Amino acid sequence: MDKPYRWPSIRGMCLSVLAVGIAIGAPALGRSFWDAPPTRGLYRPTAYTLSRGEAQIQFFAFASPTNPLSFFEFEYGLSDTLQLGTRPVSAAFGDIRIFGKYHVGTTGPVSLAIPFSAEFFVPTFSWGVRGGWMLSWRVLPFLTLHPGLDLAFAPAVGLDPYLGTDLDLWSNLKLVLELDGEEPHLDLGILARLLGIAEIRADFSLPWSGLRISVSGRF
Repeated sequence: MDKPYRWPSIRGMCLSVLAVGIAIGAPALGRSFWDAPPTRGLYRPTAYTLSRGEAQIQFFAFASPTNPLSFFEFEYGLSDTLQLGTRPVSAAFGDIRIFGKYHVGTTGPVSLAIPFSAEFFVPTFSWGVRGGWMLSWRVLPFLTLHPGLDLAFAPAVGLDPYLGTDLDLWSNLKLVLELDGEEPHLDLGILARLLGIAEIRADFSLPWSGLRISVSGRF
């Protein structure tokens, strides 16, 4: 009995890996992370903001740990230091949220920003206001720390420290870890930018919670 012919499947797999590798490793096709650092890691913000007139849209999120209707996010750079965002799909169902970030400034390898948000949930007539601060500190040319503090001001006061770190594996590929102080857990994943436009995040939480993937575009 002849062995099955497997060459097409192997060839297709090799071509797919090659295509992704070229898309990640070709910063000449668009901006790399070195040119335009990500405005968030996996789920927590960094101190970097969008440029004036720049938009960032999350098109897809699989197994989101938050509101499943929040997969579609839209963010826009009003200036080089201020960006605002919202979730149009969840807003249509009564979960209205406005969020943003103000970039205070950069001193050497350290950048400081103030994230903020306000939300109103119509079905239960609940609301909340949050703020905080976020640092992005490039400790080494290939390693950046992102410590931050999330403060809830209303209707109740709360405090949530967190720490993110990203390791450059390539100009368009990062290994990202986030340690969250609220219900403590660790998120581990990768962040890739394809063709200088699309950003793909794939991660899981410890203790194990299954693979989560999101895709966004930055224009």
